[in-house]
Amino acid sequence: MTTDRASEHLEREIEEARQALLDAAAERSAEEWWHAYELKDHARNGWSAGAMNIAFRSLVNEHVFEIKGDRIRLHR
Repeated sequence: MTTDRASEHLEREIEEARQALLDAAAERSAEEWWHAYELKDHARNGWSAGAMNIAFRSLVNEHVFEIKGDRIRLHR
């Protein structure tokens, strides 16, 4: 089965958003927390809200991010 252009574009967008989230989260020390909306806003660079949310959720599900209430940081 072939992947259509829209799917390929979305996959690239999600991967770029994922890397931007990781880069942004790394800007703060391990002791500092982000509010989830603040981290996504800081990392956003034209990606759709859907791509950003998929990337964010995948990082949470993979335990790359640690969550405490409505705050988040890179998992230590």
